[in-house]
Amino acid sequence: MQTLSEPTFQGFSKPESNFFRLPNEWTDITATISSLAELKLVEYVLKHTWGYSEFDMVKKITTDEFMNGRKKRDGTRIDQGTGLSKPSVIAGLKSAVIHGLLEEETDERDKARIKKYYKLKMKTPIEEDEPQRGEERYNNVAKRITRDRNEVDYYAGLLAKKLGDHKSLTYYKIACRRFHPQLLLQKAAEIMGDGGAKNPGAVFADWLKNQSHIPSQ
Repeated sequence: MQTLSEPTFQGFSKPESNFFRLPNEWTDITATISSLAELKLVEYVLKHTWGYSEFDMVKKITTDEFMNGRKKRDGTRIDQGTGLSKPSVIAGLKSAVIHGLLEEETDERDKARIKKYYKLKMKTPIEEDEPQRGEERYNNVAKRITRDRNEVDYYAGLLAKKLGDHKSLTYYKIACRRFHPQLLLQKAAEIMGDGGAKNPGAVFADWLKNQSHIPSQ
C-alpha cells in the first residue's frame, strides 16, 4: 500500500473543480473513529456520493472497488480506492454501519450475485408529536405538497445536469414523480460513468421505457 511521505507527496492541487465539501462536524466525527479502515471507507463513500452532489443516494461499490478504485464499464479505474486489504474493507464497513456512519442496502434477488449499496446516514426531519387539526392540518398538507414539488424539481434538475440534457427537464420531472429519484440518479450515474453514450438522455429514456418494475414514489 502506498503511504504519504515527504519525498513522494508533491502538495495539494488548488481546489477549483477537483474537490467536494465536507460537513463541519466531520472533524468531530473523525476524532471518535479509532479504525483507520473505517475512516477511509466512510470518506470514500462520501467522495462517491456527496462528491457527485448525490447526497441521499446509495452507491453500489464492490469490495474490490473499495480496495483498488471504482471501475467504469470498460474496466478502467476512476481512482485508487482506499488501498485497504479485503479483510480490512469488510471489517471497516461493518464497523461504519454499526456506528451509524453508513447505511447498507442489500439486493439479494440474484443469490449468485448479491449486490450491496452504501450511503452516508443522513438526519431525518423531526416528526410532529401532537395531532394536527383544522387549519393547522391544512397548512401542513399544503407545506408537504410544496416540499414534495420542490423535491421533484431538485432531483429532476440533478438528472438533467448529470445527463447534460436540460431541454428535457419537464420529462425528468415526470419521471421523478412516478419513480424513486435515487434509482433514476443511480442509472444516470452508470450511463455517464460508462462514458460511451453519445446521447445520454436518449439512452436513459430508452432504459426507462422498459423499467415498469422500478419502485414508484
